[in-house]
Amino acid sequence: MRPHHVAECFMSGIQRMIDEMKRRGYATKTIQEYSGSLRRLATYFGCCPSQLTLEQLREYQVHLARRKDISTSYYNSTVTALRFMYLRTLGRDWSIERLPYARREHRLPVVLSRQEVFALWRPLHQMKRRLLLMTAYSAALRTSELVHLRVEDLDTQQMQIRVRQDGDKGERLVPYSPTLKRLMGPYLAEHDSPWLFPGESQGCPLTTWAARNICVHAAHLARLGKSVTITMLRHSAATHLVELGVDFRTIQMVLGHGRLGTTMRYTLLTHDRRHPPVQPLDLLPPA
Repeated sequence: MRPHHVAECFMSGIQRMIDEMKRRGYATKTIQEYSGSLRRLATYFGCCPSQLTLEQLREYQVHLARRKDISTSYYNSTVTALRFMYLRTLGRDWSIERLPYARREHRLPVVLSRQEVFALWRPLHQMKRRLLLMTAYSAALRTSELVHLRVEDLDTQQMQIRVRQDGDKGERLVPYSPTLKRLMGPYLAEHDSPWLFPGESQGCPLTTWAARNICVHAAHLARLGKSVTITMLRHSAATHLVELGVDFRTIQMVLGHGRLGTTMRYTLLTHDRRHPPVQPLDLLPPA
């Protein structure tokens, strides 16, 4: 098949997948990731993905598994895209087990202490940057949720923040910290954008890349010695809520988790500081 015919065929197939994902309410970022995975598959075989057999897909999986420069998360993301394309979009009568995932490494997320969180934004003099990180931590937000906050999402009467979830997944309400509200006052008094944290243009929100860069720069100034991200602030907030004794259902709603089990993993990152964990060695007779 000629290259331009491959492109035409592929674009037709990928458009079908995109349309199906939009119909199911998938997030824009997820659609872009799936599309990228299918483009790389087409490039590897040099033909339209709709013409590939199950054995060719298994060959591609072996190719990915042998590469040393990709992570387990990347591999499994590709498998998810393949499953959606061939089983849901193209309707292939294949057993889902024939497109297996790689075994995940269950690593606990790295979190900051409360002292480290305070130290993170302390060196920042620009109020916008300081409030960006404070809001991320206070409301335990994902990066995409943080940058898409609007001024109108701050409910000063009910003391709530309305968080719009990506991919038409609705919205949730999280507590609006009185401390954050007090600091927001002077910032909003000189604000002329509908976005809480506008980008280079007042009419556009800050990009996720810019938000991550602000976080990395703040960690460098604070000399924390950790690769701090917005996601780490979210994990840290959840862990600190557990330490403060907040019930898990409330934490689940704040984080926007669909499953309580996802929220419960934060118990592995903390303990009741009022009752330090007992060490078995300390229970033995003195040497």
